[in-house]
Amino acid sequence: MEIGEIPHLADFTFHKTLEDVDFEGVPVKGLVADFHRRPVGDRVLSVGVYRFAGSETHRAWGWVGEAHCSWHAYRDPGSGGFDGPFAGCPLLRVLFDGDRARGFELGSGSPARRFLVDPEDGVVAGAVTARPVP
Repeated sequence: MEIGEIPHLADFTFHKTLEDVDFEGVPVKGLVADFHRRPVGDRVLSVGVYRFAGSETHRAWGWVGEAHCSWHAYRDPGSGGFDGPFAGCPLLRVLFDGDRARGFELGSGSPARRFLVDPEDGVVAGAVTARPVP
């Protein structure tokens, strides 16, 4: 596997799961990440597989010990395939209703995908604002 290719999880060993993943101090209820690792020479490659409401939303991968992701890819809900890979960390914006995190948005432009914590409680696109997470 080259670092710029979407990782095949069969080549990795499960490391840990995080629930209500936190972005810059803001936990997103329902966003779960499974982390997998694989030694490559004298380094360790890590891939995070992110899921929301049971469906994979994106993957991000890079070297353990580095501050940021090397690559990422967004899961295409229509085809089940991936958009990407793209260099760097995924573009993720936490969605707020006032001061309360209501979900998140991945990507930008027309391929941007919005995931709401509870779409049945009256929170709609017009009531939620996106704030970039640095």
